[in-house]
Amino acid sequence: MMQLPTGGGKTIIAGVLLAEWLTGRRKAVWLTHRRELADQTCRMLTDTNVTAMTDVLWRPASPAPAMAGGAVILMAQTVGRRNVRDSIWGRYFAEDLLIIDEAHHATAPGYERAIREWPGPVLGMTATPWRLSLKEGFDHLFDTLLPGPQVADLQRDGWLCHSRLITPPLEKSIVGGQVDQTGDYTETGIERANRPHIMTAGVLELWRTHARGRPTIAYAVSVGHANNLAAVFNDAGIPAKTLLGDMNRVERGTVIEEFRSGRLKVLVNVVVATEGFDLPDASCIIMARPTLSLALYMQMIGRGLRPKGGGDCLLLDAARNAFTHGLAEDPRQWSLETHPPKPPGIEPIVCCPNCEGASPAASQHCQHCQHSFGKDCDRCGKWRAKRHWRFETHCDDAHQLVCDLCHVDAHREAHLPLKPPLDELLDASDPPIEPVNEASCDLEDQVAVVLRRVLQREVQRVGAASETQCREVRGFIANREKQLADNEELDRSFKVYIESLPPDQRPTLKPDEFRLYSGWIKQLEDNLATLKQELADLEG
Repeated sequence: MMQLPTGGGKTIIAGVLLAEWLTGRRKAVWLTHRRELADQTCRMLTDTNVTAMTDVLWRPASPAPAMAGGAVILMAQTVGRRNVRDSIWGRYFAEDLLIIDEAHHATAPGYERAIREWPGPVLGMTATPWRLSLKEGFDHLFDTLLPGPQVADLQRDGWLCHSRLITPPLEKSIVGGQVDQTGDYTETGIERANRPHIMTAGVLELWRTHARGRPTIAYAVSVGHANNLAAVFNDAGIPAKTLLGDMNRVERGTVIEEFRSGRLKVLVNVVVATEGFDLPDASCIIMARPTLSLALYMQMIGRGLRPKGGGDCLLLDAARNAFTHGLAEDPRQWSLETHPPKPPGIEPIVCCPNCEGASPAASQHCQHCQHSFGKDCDRCGKWRAKRHWRFETHCDDAHQLVCDLCHVDAHREAHLPLKPPLDELLDASDPPIEPVNEASCDLEDQVAVVLRRVLQREVQRVGAASETQCREVRGFIANREKQLADNEELDRSFKVYIESLPPDQRPTLKPDEFRLYSGWIKQLEDNLATLKQELADLEG
């Protein structure tokens, strides 16, 4: 299996490989699952000097067509149907090659039969060797994974453009709903879990705020959602149309040409413009579709990463998928084996409060506007994220002797180095630190002894402050637990919460109110869990 990010040129690479492979009487089959991909692949293989044909005549109950010195492009659905009763590879031998396009689908029964009965070598190609189901990987079908460069490598070398991802606040985002047997959200589940204006007018507002008229491909949840989304853009004077799977080739070609020429500003689709689909360039991608599938997420993003002569691609993540899957350029360890489940509660990105852009979770500054996500400790010099500033209001100047008490976890680590000048630290000590016998140890050991004594005194001083903090946190925990245990108090608090919302965000129907209530309760419970963890950190 060969892995290369979307837009990295898998078809061109395979074409070059085929051009070298197809010597003598060797033959190849290229297996794809969409008609438009078959036509597109045939053109691209021809450009790499490979003789290829599609739309071949293949009668039922007869072997699959073959072409010596060339590649036959077949539809996976046809192969799957005809391979159930009859062996179809009678015209192929051990020196012939089977290529599986979008090979993350290869675990489907039709693909598996075709692979197992093929007499020669098999090459799978995909941007995402990853399945949403945790039941199986790909190691039962392929014995070697050939990973290509990461997205960041291709961006650095100019083969893909850089991207900027923006997510709306949670209250303005499209959320997931019911999950089906595939492990992803269902269309009806998503639509029931969201208010219509969030899925349409909210997306338009996000685009108007950030996209500034960029040519845009939008991914919708369903056909109905796609039509509604296109209508909202058109009503706002922004030309938009849908690209749907049931369109015939002429209709689809007309819409694509309108988008290519600039007459359309926004092209809305459901799942058409994902895997391998050849669309005109877009400098903005709207993800208005929540998904738990990393493969679908990367396919959506990949539609906008083609080089743009120095320009970038704006990713408007209206469904906050990046909080599950991370950024396009994040390094990923692909494997043929079943991937382990992601640990809960770990968010791979941090959103900038200044520009709303997303950066990797470990970032010290926003990668777009350089807004700081933390600060350097005045004394130890170690940078600490803002999420560690838990008790900043309790600090006083004395705590700067060692390091910032705001960083409780760092403050207790005695091995942290101190910034010079050391003499200021020694002069500030009260009572003075006893001198160390210089003859007994070298300077490094002397400094270690001095620091150890200072730290011991500081830890004793911190103990009193920590106990005060513990009492306050215990009080917060008791109040929150009491609130959650009293239904009448919860009802009163919820009414106050609703009244505090802007008028357009207040629920008008009972189902909406119930969903809002459930989310509000979840926030209270999460807050209680956070308080308990803070208390454990203090006491530990």
